[in-house]
Amino acid sequence: MFTASDLLPFNLSPEDVFEQGDLVWVKKWNWDYEKAHSFQRFCLKKLDSSPRKKVLIVCNHPRVFTNGRGLQKPRKGQVLDLVEFNPALSRELPYPLFQIERGGGLTFHHPGQFIFYPILKLSPLKLSLGQMIDEIFSVTKTILIDWGVTDLSTENVLMGIWKGNQKLASMGIAIEKLTTFHGMALNIFEDRPMMDALKKLNPCGLSATTYTSVDQVLPDKTLSLEAFTDAFIQRINHAWK
Repeated sequence: MFTASDLLPFNLSPEDVFEQGDLVWVKKWNWDYEKAHSFQRFCLKKLDSSPRKKVLIVCNHPRVFTNGRGLQKPRKGQVLDLVEFNPALSRELPYPLFQIERGGGLTFHHPGQFIFYPILKLSPLKLSLGQMIDEIFSVTKTILIDWGVTDLSTENVLMGIWKGNQKLASMGIAIEKLTTFHGMALNIFEDRPMMDALKKLNPCGLSATTYTSVDQVLPDKTLSLEAFTDAFIQRINHAWK
């Protein structure tokens, strides 16, 4: 689906891409956020001529902040006590900030995260947005439960994967021409410099202390970003083959 010349502007090589039927996987560690974002937009155009294909990106990024279109809106009868990001703080941030198209407010990325960007055409009869999000969360939860994480839920009124009252994973999706991009960030390893930077902020409108990571809830387990990625790819291949 991609030529070497297609990949070069995004700091990708053919070795970063592998196809399994209609699933095209891209795996890139420590990927510059701006390059990754540009590649997602490039994939949107590619899927116009290959609508059956799904480009599934697994990656992480150097420390960076992103800000979406706005915080989650309450449904009828809900009260969400969320704090909007103050743009005046932009000049004080220790890491780059990108304004992007996805839903949600300010969030953060760092090398200790597992990030999944599904770029695919939605179909009301085959794969709706709600089904896609549910399946991503289900696969992620299954792997974490296999690792020994307990008390996981996606039933919180605020979208994400929660362990009790602490958040492990966030989801923010954008859609153009029925094609999704952006996606899920799961905190596998704590990043202390990023957590220190978040003390003055409210990621997703929440206190920074709301966020935790897998290594914090499983302190005695040997964890690996590659091991999680391998399990995730295997399960998504089975679900979306």
